[in-house]
Amino acid sequence: MWQGLDIFLAVVEHGSFSKAANALDVSTSHVSRQIQQLESRLGTVLLQRTTRSIKLTEEGLAYSAKLKDIQHALLDANNELQGVQHTPKGPIRITGAGDFVANRVAPVIVKFCQLYPEVDVHLDFNARNVDLVDDGFDLAIRFGRLQDSRLIARKLSTRYMKLLASPDYLAKAPALRSPQDLPQHNCLIAISNRWRFLGDEGIDEIKVSGNWRSNNPQAILHACRAGLGIAHLAEDIAEQSLASGELVSLLDDYQVNDNASWLVYPRKDLMPLRVRLLIDFLLAHIK
Repeated sequence: MWQGLDIFLAVVEHGSFSKAANALDVSTSHVSRQIQQLESRLGTVLLQRTTRSIKLTEEGLAYSAKLKDIQHALLDANNELQGVQHTPKGPIRITGAGDFVANRVAPVIVKFCQLYPEVDVHLDFNARNVDLVDDGFDLAIRFGRLQDSRLIARKLSTRYMKLLASPDYLAKAPALRSPQDLPQHNCLIAISNRWRFLGDEGIDEIKVSGNWRSNNPQAILHACRAGLGIAHLAEDIAEQSLASGELVSLLDDYQVNDNASWLVYPRKDLMPLRVRLLIDFLLAHIK
């Protein structure tokens, strides 16, 4: 009766036979065979398959929703039996990068570990945009605008952007009256060489260039303070340099303030309690 249900839900969660097979540590052919047998027992098609993707049928969508309710009930029953509501334990793998993670997120995770000492946290600092499912991470801290629809994203903090330069750079550089003047300047590039600003008819993307590029915001900040060029960074990264006068803020009225740091995690129906508790803890303690 229960055979193949876990595999079916894994396919629904991961969106493909191969990713479900990888998550369950079985072969793709085994996943395919189990789905076929399940559909045969039920007498209906649950998944529409193409060469590139799979899609739930109406019957499959309704069936998966019922199974998820059963999964949640089983998890709650297991948690209650084992008493893990009071003593969450086990590993949590988190990936993130940058000063925000080091200075704002990590201290909150430390407090969480002090509260729940049987939880084992691995915080991996990696600028690469890892695949959470394939690489086995429970959570990610990411900055910017998100695109992966397979993931759930919860906003941790709005990050206001600033266009920055040193007084020494501005003294010898061409005039900067609007974002359209940026191609005349040496721009210090972090994530992208297309910087977004408010324009007359919405948002304009300005393509910039320069002789300094790094995925580390501190490296960008150091170069900017040294007078090498103009940087486009989150305000919290540069607040001390702005307060001291080492850097000045430019074209504030053109800034697009839709960037944020996000807490991102896969769509897991059986998320361990320790991970759910950490998510709630981070959202409550980071503003």
